[in-house]
Amino acid sequence: MDDKSQDFDLTHSQKSRLLSLGLKSRPHGLSTDKDERKADMLYDVLTRTLPVDPSLVGSLPPIMKGLSCRLRSLAGQPIGELLQDPATDITTIKKIKQYAKNSGTSSSSEAQSDVFMAVYYAAIGSALIFYGEKITQHSNADLERFFYSFTEKKWVLGELRGLFKKAQEYCQEERQ
Repeated sequence: MDDKSQDFDLTHSQKSRLLSLGLKSRPHGLSTDKDERKADMLYDVLTRTLPVDPSLVGSLPPIMKGLSCRLRSLAGQPIGELLQDPATDITTIKKIKQYAKNSGTSSSSEAQSDVFMAVYYAAIGSALIFYGEKITQHSNADLERFFYSFTEKKWVLGELRGLFKKAQEYCQEERQ
């Protein structure tokens, strides 16, 4: 079989994550651990691209509207990469924050809501770390507590935990 057919257009980190999930032994093939399910949900959100702006789709000619679902594949980097990249523009970070806020408030479960809340605060932290810009009304003291709480959650992925730690330290320095 051709080696290229095995790639499925996955990034190296996505392949590693799939391999690590497959190597873990689980009774009956299903995860019953809440933290693990949340970690999986968070991973899924962070590997997505931002949805295409509905106003952009609305402005397309009628013939192109039918193809708008294909625009998702051209939408850019995954959300997790955007949040950790110092080159991500502040407008994109604000879009991620709004996407997470909207998705979290309309989520169907507490676990989904928690995951989108983590992404919401990750966007706030990213704006603080990379731009020194506060994109929320929360005080630095409140943000410091929120960021700390996410560093302590088992289901928060390591790379995001590092972002929260840096954002927490930023808030500490700003308060002094």
